[in-house]
Amino acid sequence: MTRARWWFSTLLAVAGCQAPGMPIPVRGSIDPLIGDWAGEYVSPETGRSGSIVFSLAAGRDTASGDVLMIPTNPDFPPTVARSDDPQQRAPRVLKISFVRCEGNEVTGWLDPYPDPDTGEKTSTTFDGVIKGDKLEGQFVSYLELSGKRRTGTWVVHRKKTAD
Repeated sequence: MTRARWWFSTLLAVAGCQAPGMPIPVRGSIDPLIGDWAGEYVSPETGRSGSIVFSLAAGRDTASGDVLMIPTNPDFPPTVARSDDPQQRAPRVLKISFVRCEGNEVTGWLDPYPDPDTGEKTSTTFDGVIKGDKLEGQFVSYLELSGKRRTGTWVVHRKKTAD
C-alpha cells in the first residue's frame, strides 16, 4: 500500500471514530466567524501538520470543529525521542475548547492532549487575524512537565456559499 493511500485510509478511520463537530463556545464579536472554514497548520519545529475545520452558523454562540494532528513525518529528524506507543503515534482529532473574536482578532485554545513524541500533557493556545475570507495566525504548545514551548502557524479559509 502506498504511503499516500495509507494516510488517506488512516484519516478516514480517525474521522469515523470521532463525533463530528464537538461544541465550541464562541465569545465576543461572533459575526466575523460565521461560515464554514477549512485549512491546515504546520510546525516546522516538530515536523507535525494537520487539518482544521470550523463551522459557525448565524445566530449561534456555539461552533463546531476540530483539528486533526498528524504525527511527525518519519523522514523528519525528531526533536526528542519518539514514543513507542502506537496509539500516541497515530493521527488523532484534537478538540478546540474555546474561541474568542474581538474585531478581526481571534484567540482560543485546545483541550490538553498527550504529546505524540513524549506523552507529556500538552496545552495549545492560538491567535490569528481575519482578513476577509482568510483567517491565519500562530499557535504555541506548552509541554507541562518539561516546560518546553513549540510553535507553528495555521491558516483557514471560509468556504464560499451557494447563493
